[in-house]
Amino acid sequence: MNMYKRIIIALSVVLITAICTSCKKDFLDEELKTKRSYEYFSTPEGINDAVVALYNYYRYPFTFEHGYSTTSYGADEFTVGDDNSNHDWNDYTANLSPMVISINVNTTLTSDIWDNMYKAISVANLVLANVDEVVTDEAANTLYKAEASFARGWNYFNLVQQYGGVVLTLKPSEGVERYYTRASKEECVNQIIADFRTAYAGLPETESSEGKLYKDVAAHFLAKALLYRASEINSDWNSSYIAADLAECITLADEVIANHALAADFRDIFAFTEPDGANEMLPEIIFAAQFSDANTTVEGNRMHLYFVSQYKNLTGFTRDIAGGREYQRMRPSDYIYDVFDMQNDSRFWKSFRTKQNLNNAATVSQLGGADTNTNAPISYSQGDLGVIYIINKKTDLRFDKNTPLCKNHTGVYFLNPYTGKPTPHTYCRYFSDGTNHLRATTGVFNRFPSCNKWLDGSRPNFNYELGRRDGILARVAETYLIKAEALIRQGKYSDAIGAINIVRNRAAFKDGENRSAYTDGGAAYLNNAAGQATFPEGVLCNSHADSNSYYESNNIAKTTTATDLTVLSPSSLPAVDEAIIAKLGYTSDYDRMMCFLLNERSRELVGEFMRWEDLSRTKTLEARVKAFNPDASSNFNAAKHYLRPIPQTFLDAIYNEQGKTLTAGEKTAMQNPGY
Repeated sequence: MNMYKRIIIALSVVLITAICTSCKKDFLDEELKTKRSYEYFSTPEGINDAVVALYNYYRYPFTFEHGYSTTSYGADEFTVGDDNSNHDWNDYTANLSPMVISINVNTTLTSDIWDNMYKAISVANLVLANVDEVVTDEAANTLYKAEASFARGWNYFNLVQQYGGVVLTLKPSEGVERYYTRASKEECVNQIIADFRTAYAGLPETESSEGKLYKDVAAHFLAKALLYRASEINSDWNSSYIAADLAECITLADEVIANHALAADFRDIFAFTEPDGANEMLPEIIFAAQFSDANTTVEGNRMHLYFVSQYKNLTGFTRDIAGGREYQRMRPSDYIYDVFDMQNDSRFWKSFRTKQNLNNAATVSQLGGADTNTNAPISYSQGDLGVIYIINKKTDLRFDKNTPLCKNHTGVYFLNPYTGKPTPHTYCRYFSDGTNHLRATTGVFNRFPSCNKWLDGSRPNFNYELGRRDGILARVAETYLIKAEALIRQGKYSDAIGAINIVRNRAAFKDGENRSAYTDGGAAYLNNAAGQATFPEGVLCNSHADSNSYYESNNIAKTTTATDLTVLSPSSLPAVDEAIIAKLGYTSDYDRMMCFLLNERSRELVGEFMRWEDLSRTKTLEARVKAFNPDASSNFNAAKHYLRPIPQTFLDAIYNEQGKTLTAGEKTAMQNPGY
């Protein structure tokens, strides 16, 4: 770490009590105190404030573009939309280097995660170095050690998954230090596991207040770290750990599962209505970064910005709070459309927005015209369906790209069965000739279904960036999948399918369920006066539509019968999985089951910022990038791209043992291969 970074860290510690002054939770409510020196952290109050400040770092992944660019780009689920601020992270261009050249202020730099994680580690080390001398109460001492150990382990876990072996520092710095060496990955991972074990032993059994660490949080992440140590990415050194790690991983997962019920409906998890609303209190959520009133929170949750496709420039539309501010970064890949059983699995329809209503009083009248087939006049009003994305199959012959369009309409129009009007802006996946309308091969990158998991209709205006909803870091559906993966690695395929089936059964449409019903976090406008616009008819109207395109996409009659997603045998996996397995060329039972597991992680966890690390950990990144990410496939280099480059700012600032700046050769030796 260079001198100015060290100074920044020191300042962050000195001013630590100011970090969380506006956070919403009781345990984060702090009186603003300034002019602190390091001596303050030799007091019980100072240790408490330092531990409180550590919770701020759990919010970091949700606060800017690094949250998606380093975790979701460059994999198989998403590719670049109409804004290429971070396309290097997806496309693996030469600019993904130790010194990323910024396209604009939104570009993620190589050092973004590195610097922030080490700031958190520095604070954790400060607590752990002082707590025994300062805090004599045994219970408080144990708790502070557990919280600081978890924070250090969690931040190192993020670093190691991105960079491999890193600088392992376990004591506070004394003054400005400039001599550092990289530890081996084995040393780093073992320390991560040790820190999580300390947290697991010392944290309380239950959550004392919302957002506070407790034993199940440590158990979930300890299981995840053990699974990581046992994974393919570490095959050059992990053989002696695998058997014990997998057994312990399953035991820990079972402990967490026993205490956390899955939400009854997948939709409930992300049905954000207001800060601290019902969805943020679900037992399924194990741990979440806490956000609050966007006007006062130091760092808001910005993830609502990045998944939204453009709609404000369509006739009959204007940007509103419910629709979101469309940064258009994350366009779903063909893989996402292919990995879901669109007819029986509810998760696609509850994870992606496929309809929006007309909301612009000034331009909606411009949509009037005549129906191409009947020549009957068409008149539109606010609240009519304005956009529909139809995720159809290649065998669907309904849409001829050469069919004359309804006057002033874009795309291929689609007759709305509920109003009898053509939907003005219709985007289908496949035309009748088999060409892909959503693949953006014609240069149209801003039209796609938007992943809805972070939409936030509680913001004070439609351009406001600081979101208020919590950022989920762990939920029990993933714990089931962690257990399933450990069982696959043990060769217990039927048992693994049993764990996966519990998650799949929740995802299946239920008997009598309205399959076209839809909601997302944009609907939080219902509890937000700023999000509602009253039109002359006296109707509250904005772009939020309460239905999806399930029936239009599947081209089937309405049905209310239940569906069954239960998998019965490793030899007979669902059709969508068999197709992906065939495309990737897998034949062994292990590869087939691991592919199924990774597909299931997509269906359950898409858009939750885990994908790059999942594929890197399992050494399946290369195969999936080349199969499903055409923007990246020709650039991906397995010799280098399973790790990120060590930041040049760090290498340029540190010294060697002789107290001199590193030579070019020494920098190369410290850098990851290929960079």
